[in-house]
Amino acid sequence: MGDWIGLSVIVLVLAGAVWGLSHLGKPRESLSEEEFEQRVQESHGTMSAGVAGMMYGLQKLMNPKAAEAVEARKDLQAGYYDESEQAGEGDDPDKSNEGDEREEGDDA
Repeated sequence: MGDWIGLSVIVLVLAGAVWGLSHLGKPRESLSEEEFEQRVQESHGTMSAGVAGMMYGLQKLMNPKAAEAVEARKDLQAGYYDESEQAGEGDDPDKSNEGDEREEGDDA
């Protein structure tokens, strides 16, 4: 029974390959000038957006700090940061050294 299932899968793959290759040899239907111009206008925006997204991803890989700076600038313009968060973490020395103090009975 398992041999028949495997054989049918192989036959389906081969039939799909033959069907696909037969469609590769057929000529494309001709386009009129108006259809061509319309397709060019529609595809121009998606191509440039794809290239820009790819370049941003490449820049993110090469320089992650610059990508973080861009994201922080966008967040700042959107108003996600308030003035108390912009002051920094090191302004209050009492809060920054809370976990550093050891108890007197600790020998570790």
